Amino acid sequence: MPRKNYCTETFRPKPILLGLVLLLAGLPGHAFSSDSASPGDSTPGESTPGESTPGESTPGESTPGESTPGESLSGYYSREGNGDSPAQAAGNNIYIRFFPERWLAMLFLPYPYAEQVASETINQVFDTARAQTTSSAYLRGTFATLKQRATLQIERYGYLEDRIIFECGSLAPCTIRLGDGYLELIKPGVINEHIIRYRHIAVE
Repeated sequence: MPRKNYCTETFRPKPILLGLVLLLAGLPGHAFSSDSASPGDSTPGESTPGESTPGESTPGESTPGESTPGESLSGYYSREGNGDSPAQAAGNNIYIRFFPERWLAMLFLPYPYAEQVASETINQVFDTARAQTTSSAYLRGTFATLKQRATLQIERYGYLEDRIIFECGSLAPCTIRLGDGYLELIKPGVINEHIIRYRHIAVE
């Protein structure tokens, strides 16, 4: 008995389909090249808006050896709440000053005596204390100027992204976020961070 052949037809592409394939194959190569990349793609060697090329710095970032914008080496910073309930609770007014070569000092001036001390005297205390040491230190005394003994801490500081970082005797290093005419001291806590604002005091 002859075998039936159930696959007697051979597949042939229809003329229209064949013509379409030939048409696509003949199109210029750039129609499928990376020139038609979607928005947001960049060609090597080109930079897109908001993108920095090597060697350039983005606003708000600091390059090694450069001071962070907003950092002032003149005058000092006074804690908001000095002379008020925070000073009464802590027993002192607190001040911060920056020095060249990335040195920072914190002055703890006894309250309420601190209310009698002029800004020029506070600045002089910083200068006197800084001249007494070439390394990190805790100093206590009248610094040839005050009527009561004060405590002063001197530390080197560095940069961590957009913040200043230094040792402050807490669970972890403290950081400082700089603003226009003020700074925010951020002290680590067991649960939450404590953010304390200091305003800049200009001294003639």
